[in-house]
Amino acid sequence: MKFRIDKIPKTEEDMEEIVKEVEKEHGHEHHHHHEHEHDILDEILVSLQSLEGKVNQLSGEAEYCRREIKRIYLSMAKLLKAVFAKDDKSRLQALTELKEVLEKEMTA
Repeated sequence: MKFRIDKIPKTEEDMEEIVKEVEKEHGHEHHHHHEHEHDILDEILVSLQSLEGKVNQLSGEAEYCRREIKRIYLSMAKLLKAVFAKDDKSRLQALTELKEVLEKEMTA
């Protein structure tokens, strides 16, 4: 804060003038200070909204990955069942189940 005081206050009026000048300058700086805080809060809000969007996107991607992992394990189980089947009928049954799992997930 920079003040212009041309003379040493000798009267009550001089003192009041200085007080008014100080209050005027302080009020002006205080206003700028609040504007700066408001700008910072706006930036923080925008950043939080951006982060919320990213979290939602990642949550959706995580859910998709979870479903795909489940599909992979289920497919592997059906495939192993087919590989180690004792007869052709059991093998055909396991492969039919595998086909159903893969088709069901493709249409979902």
